[in-house]
Amino acid sequence: MDFIFNIIKEIIFFVNEVSIYLLFGFIVAGILHVLFPESIIRRHMGNNSISSVIKSTLFGIPLPLCSCGVVPVAASLKKSGASKGASISFLISTPQVGADSFLITYSLLGWIFGVFRIVASIITAMTAGILVNFLSKNDDPQPEASPSGNVYHDTIVTRLKTLLNYIEFELLGSIANSLVIGLIIAGIIAVAFPENFFVNYLNYPFASMILMLVVGIPMYVCAAASTPIAASLVMKGVSPGAALVFLLTGPATNAITISTVIKTLGKKAAIVYLLSISIISLLLGYLFNIITMKYGFHKIIMIHQHEMLPAWLKTAGAAVLCIMLGWYYLNVGIRKWFVKEGKMSDDKTIINVTGMTCMHCASNVKKAIEAVSGTSDINVNLEKGSVDFLLNDNINIEEVKASIIAAGYETK
Repeated sequence: MDFIFNIIKEIIFFVNEVSIYLLFGFIVAGILHVLFPESIIRRHMGNNSISSVIKSTLFGIPLPLCSCGVVPVAASLKKSGASKGASISFLISTPQVGADSFLITYSLLGWIFGVFRIVASIITAMTAGILVNFLSKNDDPQPEASPSGNVYHDTIVTRLKTLLNYIEFELLGSIANSLVIGLIIAGIIAVAFPENFFVNYLNYPFASMILMLVVGIPMYVCAAASTPIAASLVMKGVSPGAALVFLLTGPATNAITISTVIKTLGKKAAIVYLLSISIISLLLGYLFNIITMKYGFHKIIMIHQHEMLPAWLKTAGAAVLCIMLGWYYLNVGIRKWFVKEGKMSDDKTIINVTGMTCMHCASNVKKAIEAVSGTSDINVNLEKGSVDFLLNDNINIEEVKASIIAAGYETK
């Protein structure tokens, strides 16, 4: 019983530490969503140059897309004319770190770790993108044309009106499950493993980095959720470099991402993508260990320097985040247990869509259908992987399917 109680206590500690920073990160991400729509990104990623890789990396760093939500966006950008290298760099940099995960890193591991995490993400994404462009410059096919006239354009006023819904259901919704699981895992590690466990049983920093690489590559975990896990590992003796390897590989790679890269960009690009992330993350992890030891930074990692934040503010942040999580699950999950599903109208059209994994995906599919004039009453069922809507008689269903495919998803 004490074991369970201690785990709950550790989970509460992590929630209390990260909540206010996560909420601030959501606000920053929401502002970026209002100011920089996806159409701006598309205009800067269309050629095989180094500049397109640099732009896609810098665009991707602050964007609040998780490792599942970025996959269809990257596929859509490739269909719209982005080079393979730009698509790869966007696919790597976007999930590795964002405004929310940087602030959580700062809260749990300090500003030095947070800044180095951003620098490492930039180096990894740019290197992979440049290599992919160089190795595939002669075999990059012409981009598939997006359906003419079926591109969704929303105004800044529309984005402002839907900002709270965007933060609650697209931002928080895309990481909610992973965040909860990550906090639970962090709590279990904090209680189950004794102090300096990894120092005593894995006393080789490079070996711990290899272990984090093996664990991180196939694992699906978003940047925000991976940070409490990394922090708890550091508390148990894992080197900062090994934790960095986990933070670089975990969010940027998983089975879904790898299969999408193979399908969309080819096997050659997929091999470069995996090798770049693996080799560079190990090198940067090794470098980070040297830097932290040489300049004494290891002494301030995991030392909480946030006394400037009053306890009531942290508690308030934790309460707000818990309320938001509760509201999300009430609307998306628990409510279906109490509300009977209404009978669907016979004149509704149903399309099965593959590739939807989060609320951000559901929103993208809905926007793609809304972009087709003559559609209405659109309802996306994330669990069933389907969407139903009303379609005017003069609209061909293939137009709707083409718009969904252009958004980076597949239809059946």
